[in-house]
Amino acid sequence: MRRVRITPLKRPVRATVAIPGSKSYTTRALLLAALTGGHVTIKNPLVSDDTHAMIACLRELGLRCSFKGDALEVSGNLKDIADREYHLNTFLSGTTARFMLALSTIVPGVKEIRGRGRLNERPIGHLVESLRQLGAKIEYVDKKGYPPVRVLSSKLASGKVAIKGTVSSQFLSALLMVAPLVGKVEIEVKGEQISRPYIDMTIEAMGKFGVQAKNERYKHYLVPAKQMYTAKQYTVEGDVSSASYFAAIAALTRSTVTLGNMNPRSLQADMRFLRILEDMGNVVTHGKDTITIKGAGVKPVEVDMQDCPDQAQTLAVLAAFAKGKTTIKGIHSLRLKETERVKALEQELKKMGIRTESTHDSITIHGGNPRPARIDTYGDHRMAMAFAVAGTALEGLEINEPDVVSKTYPHFWEALASIGVKLSYSYENPNIVLIGMRGGGKSTVAKHLSERLGKRLADLDAMVEKQEGISIPEIVAKYGWEYFRDRESEIVRKIARLKGAVVSTGGGVINRPENVAALKQRGILIFLSTPAKVLARRLDKDQGRPRLTEAANTLVEVETVLAERKNLYETVADEIIDDTSLSLDEKVEEVVRRLEKRGIV
Repeated sequence: MRRVRITPLKRPVRATVAIPGSKSYTTRALLLAALTGGHVTIKNPLVSDDTHAMIACLRELGLRCSFKGDALEVSGNLKDIADREYHLNTFLSGTTARFMLALSTIVPGVKEIRGRGRLNERPIGHLVESLRQLGAKIEYVDKKGYPPVRVLSSKLASGKVAIKGTVSSQFLSALLMVAPLVGKVEIEVKGEQISRPYIDMTIEAMGKFGVQAKNERYKHYLVPAKQMYTAKQYTVEGDVSSASYFAAIAALTRSTVTLGNMNPRSLQADMRFLRILEDMGNVVTHGKDTITIKGAGVKPVEVDMQDCPDQAQTLAVLAAFAKGKTTIKGIHSLRLKETERVKALEQELKKMGIRTESTHDSITIHGGNPRPARIDTYGDHRMAMAFAVAGTALEGLEINEPDVVSKTYPHFWEALASIGVKLSYSYENPNIVLIGMRGGGKSTVAKHLSERLGKRLADLDAMVEKQEGISIPEIVAKYGWEYFRDRESEIVRKIARLKGAVVSTGGGVINRPENVAALKQRGILIFLSTPAKVLARRLDKDQGRPRLTEAANTLVEVETVLAERKNLYETVADEIIDDTSLSLDEKVEEVVRRLEKRGIV
């Protein structure tokens, strides 16, 4: 297990943090780009577990998603999707599950949509029923109302549909975005619509892609017929949810923090959190593409966060420092997230000596003098980031499994360190995991590294071959790539239980977020970065590997695959080593040097 200890700021600071692209807008842009067809460039996308899950599903359907610098290019046409069976793994991304379900109802083939872990316990029934009203044929694979589901049809009929608004705004967003490819669609919301700003974001994004939708008081929506998505380029604005943690730190530590890459007029739901900080006495000012928070401390408040539930955990942590009683209402949706967030909040605040009470829809925090504790994250990225805020003002706070932030903000800890917060990591005999493209020398470096350090060697590809009794080219030829990836994931889960091993992975292991999560649980990921021309030259000497694409030659294939993966390698890696001009011995020594710097060897 990895753990991070946070050393608080000694005094208020002045700092600037560049905020990554919005997860919510990135996932919407990916779906809208797929619905547009042709070639769409998404600038400043967020690269995280959630957005990668969306990318992986689109690729499974046959669309191309490639990174070019800081942009993501999506190309293909839904009409070209083959009429066959598809297995769409949405991992832990609820957004992806909802959006892909809607998309699956208008494309050919039989599409099975499933996630892993708690995602399959998150309700999807209201969206299924709404799509059925438009003619979709959908069946539940296991439990009624929950993933996994199987979509048997490939088109929807225009018309009227009713949907409940009390569970997730993502249901409505999914319907709205696919509507232009269906015809005229009218949507009536039954009950109160929660998380309304997310609906506004969806309609705004649709507008930028060329389609207008009408919103009548969040009760009735109309998407007129004869509209098409036409955008060829879309720029993702900064993520207000990610920015909110640094805004909270500014308030708590009385610092001045400027958030870069921000839209001061953003429709994102968590803009409401900034107004809550203002109600506490903090000063928020807007620049052209910045937002600055001048912190003045925290005090008890009573607020309804139904429209911005993602920052309820952050506010609860701030409330632990505010002398008096804070009540946060409108949070029933938190009980259906990555974890049961209200229960998790109460448990971890109790460790800090903070008394809480809760109802189905609220939590009350009796703040005052929190004490440091070792915080469990429950596999929930927002638990980690919210309690990290406490660590900037409280000596001795530790957080278990800090890498869960990769779901939405992979570089959170680096950003935290950039404002002057000191972080120290503890590792319990971690695995040393080499990642990178085929031809990057991972197996050879791992072998020599294990000998150099006297550690066990675990070669993932060799373990798959031993389990199956045949070579990887034979596995792929006989069963296909998806079968191989499933067997690879099985071996990854076994490797993740090791301690102190040197691990060589296959080039595509990072394509599944669940693999990355498992490898990071007890491992340090080191990316051996090699240019495409060097990789192609090495691979041309080894003709035994199965092809990854139908490219005309090795160089084109490597350039294509590297464009899809390089950004992700860099995102998930703890260390990046450019091995372009290094000999084998120099590569091994550079890995050892990086490990020594981290106090691992």
